[in-house]
Amino acid sequence: MTLSKSTSPEERLKSLRELIDQTDREILTLLNKRAEVVLEVGRLKKEDSQAGKFYVPHRERDIFESLVAANEGKFPTSAIPAVYREIISACRSLETPLNIGYLGPPSSYCHAAALQKFGTSATFFPYDGFSAIFRAVEKGECHYGVVAFRNSTQGVITETLDNFQRSELNIYAEAYLDIHHQFLSKSPPEEIKRIYTHGQAFAQCQEWLEKHFPNVEYTEVSSTSHGAERAAREEGAAAIASDLAAQMYDVPILFPNIEDRSHNTTRFVIIGYDFEAPTGRDKTSMIIHVRNQPGALFDALEPFRKSGINLTHIDSRPTKQERWEYLFFIEFEGHREESRVKCALAELESHCLHVKLLGSYADEDQKKEMELAPKEVG
Repeated sequence: MTLSKSTSPEERLKSLRELIDQTDREILTLLNKRAEVVLEVGRLKKEDSQAGKFYVPHRERDIFESLVAANEGKFPTSAIPAVYREIISACRSLETPLNIGYLGPPSSYCHAAALQKFGTSATFFPYDGFSAIFRAVEKGECHYGVVAFRNSTQGVITETLDNFQRSELNIYAEAYLDIHHQFLSKSPPEEIKRIYTHGQAFAQCQEWLEKHFPNVEYTEVSSTSHGAERAAREEGAAAIASDLAAQMYDVPILFPNIEDRSHNTTRFVIIGYDFEAPTGRDKTSMIIHVRNQPGALFDALEPFRKSGINLTHIDSRPTKQERWEYLFFIEFEGHREESRVKCALAELESHCLHVKLLGSYADEDQKKEMELAPKEVG
């Protein structure tokens, strides 16, 4: 749209704002058109149980990638996934409202990961621990749960691994969240007498804390959000928590980004009863129990070497049944439906006392939630 230079700046501004309003109404019309199509898709899914699930992670990823590739205008490419995540979330709520369990209270990092994956139109339920999230999904209280699985500096979250040992739930998807810890308090630094934090957050900020608050009492709480809640109501108290927690509980950030390692990322997994279809960029997670004898683990993993399958992660955990008996949590590149993976798994089972597949799903780490715009990352 070109406006005559003879018009005044006020008139040109008014015309441009009218054009924006008109464009917004056109966008709203298209959003409602999209919603009608989604409702029809939902009706088909309800009529035919084989037609598909209401939450399909790889389908959403395909939409993001297609739109990013098609963007040739001025709209920031990096903003497309965030905008369409909310559009998809709102439309999906018309098909069926999703109930999502996460480690509460609201504003925790787990809550942030859940919002990143499902958008704000899902219904979120906070739980006091990962075991409670597993139970909620198992009992049908929630469609899916979001649990922390691994941190880039502190390693695997053992509570999550232990829950997978006993549960029949699968890993359906994953999400990566960059973790930035904020030091919150309503008191000045010299008046702080105690710091509330979750154990993982403390471990990730320990060097900074020892340098700046070496003589202050540390109290572990069930989540970083609980710490922010305590700091909001107690004089002389501080917390290590997220930006979201600082906003929600109205606690000032005295020191931002106090994590010891700048590249501090936590991997979250989405748990449920569903299995994801192959995408071509997948990983598979499993738990195996091998005999307690020399070479047992080597023999079990040899089929993957022969099949050219890359193992990306191995962790051990006690079986909790026999002393010095261990289970191994293993991840590798590929999907359980691939022929080479099927062959490797079949041979693996002959070397193990037990094999439990936890899921095959899109490998988000290959793309690292890079907002699908490599040219803008960094």
